[in-house]
Amino acid sequence: MINISRRNPWALWPNSICPAFLSNPAVDRLQGDQYWKIDVDFSYTEHNISRQKDIFCIVPKYTGLSVHDKRVFIGVGHEDKDDWHGTNTFIQPNTREKWTFEHFPKDKLRVFRNGELEFEYTLVMRPLAVVSTPQEPIVFIGTDRHIVNDQSETHDITFYEFKITVSEGVICHHDWSELIHGKSVDKTGNCNFLYEMA
Repeated sequence: MINISRRNPWALWPNSICPAFLSNPAVDRLQGDQYWKIDVDFSYTEHNISRQKDIFCIVPKYTGLSVHDKRVFIGVGHEDKDDWHGTNTFIQPNTREKWTFEHFPKDKLRVFRNGELEFEYTLVMRPLAVVSTPQEPIVFIGTDRHIVNDQSETHDITFYEFKITVSEGVICHHDWSELIHGKSVDKTGNCNFLYEMA
């Protein structure tokens, strides 16, 4: 478990800290042409409640989960543009939530809340983006950007677990139980470190 502020979010961006460690980073699997699933287990605080809280997001084509004034927003990053879906779902501060994004290439993105299907977006005509070099997918937890000097240091989110699963199984799993030099050790042993951005 870890408390996260907007000033010190976390990132899954292995090529920025240890490119030689990995031949197949987990973020490279978070593409529009591949099956993947992201599980997040979190609660958000009442602090800065009127500001958008990005629980997690995949960039540069934004796919992710955000909360603003208790309202849930889903980002879906297509090739041509990102769609931003304001939902009629609301969550309460200091309540533990488990959300799952499950992506089926060129078919659908299914979003579950506490094990129940909450949303389903068709991707048949507009699949999720495939990001190619020199860009690369990055996952942010706690913000949607990497320049955060002007953000609040008050804890907005408590994160319990973050997991990425692909067709071969779980390839990235964090519960922040083992921290080394501002990095969370990947429980799978795959060296997909999450690190705190200072």
